[in-house]
Amino acid sequence: MVVTDDGKVRSGMKLRQTDTDLLLRDAEDNEFAIPLKKIEEQTNGTSLMPAGLADKLTRTELLDLIRFLSELGKVGDFQISKQQLVRRWQTLAPTDAAIMQLRRVSYASIAQNDAALTWTPAYSTVGGELPLTDHPEFRIPFRAKDGQLGATFARFELDASSASQAKLLLNSVTGLTAWLDANPIKLTSEITLDLTPGRHRVTFVIELSERKEPLRVEMSDVPRSTAKVQLVGGK
Repeated sequence: MVVTDDGKVRSGMKLRQTDTDLLLRDAEDNEFAIPLKKIEEQTNGTSLMPAGLADKLTRTELLDLIRFLSELGKVGDFQISKQQLVRRWQTLAPTDAAIMQLRRVSYASIAQNDAALTWTPAYSTVGGELPLTDHPEFRIPFRAKDGQLGATFARFELDASSASQAKLLLNSVTGLTAWLDANPIKLTSEITLDLTPGRHRVTFVIELSERKEPLRVEMSDVPRSTAKVQLVGGK
């Protein structure tokens, strides 16, 4: 915790300190700098976790959470896999522009990377699965029948160092439609994509009335392929 000479209190995780500034990261993952000459008081805080965050958990849920956190970083069931699993996703936000577009044209238009659409970050679990219940559901008239669930839209990115191939392994293709950039993908549990140099998008439409299981996508090396293909990670 830092108190500045104008009476403001700032808190965050200390990243580093230069000759002129103290750099911190706050609970929203934003980095900011405070000039050293403006700092009047500096103390060690307790936690970036908001107070009362676990108050609404049941005893069983709290025990499960503590057990999970205690196992992170250890060899075992909760160890981060060395498999090339898609962990960073983007899901389509239910903006007026998105709803209007889906009403007027086909779902394929979502794969066009339209600047008018808003995509928000989403992340897989430790096991590499993207839960389907945590993301916006679109119920578009004449596409979703009365009483049925709608669809959600998710995408991830690949980066190819040169012309190459990438193999994707899907846990299931039930309820899925997909595109590589703007090109339809014929879905099977194992897909080989032909990539030009640069960054590419793989976009999924997930029909929630058909698919109940989470989505898990793994990238596997293609034999005799010398080019390097990476999953785009980060925020």
